[in-house]
Amino acid sequence: MTDQHSRLQQFMDEASIRNTIARFADSATRADYAMFKTVWADDGEFIIGIAPHGQHSKGANENVALLRKLRTGKDFFIQFALPGVIEIDGDEATTRTFVHESARGPGEKYYRNHCIAFDRLQRFGNDWVFKSRSFQYLWLDTGPFAGNGFPLFPAA
Repeated sequence: MTDQHSRLQQFMDEASIRNTIARFADSATRADYAMFKTVWADDGEFIIGIAPHGQHSKGANENVALLRKLRTGKDFFIQFALPGVIEIDGDEATTRTFVHESARGPGEKYYRNHCIAFDRLQRFGNDWVFKSRSFQYLWLDTGPFAGNGFPLFPAA
């Protein structure tokens, strides 16, 4: 493989990984469970926080079920994701994604955080999927906040 070809492949792989991260945030925000399932390897592991207070699931279907559980009763939920450094080694990759989330509901429950997602991905055809995604909180606020949430309208 020529140096130019390998650099082009590196660029395409990094773009695909960033797209996987964006699809995760988009599908989680919009509660698009079909899309959410597509970002996972069949045996992908989803870890949020640290036991015994954390959440854990393994396998694409269980990961979708965990997202459904976390989204149930929310007036709104939004996730912003900023991919950090991506390191690719053949058909595997790691990255750290910096994440901010906000949610309200059910009732008077509030949730805001800043965290780092430690990601392990694997090549899946021309795309990349999560083999493991582990969220480590840096800051968590469950106190009330001002403002109004609005329903998300379906895409036109």
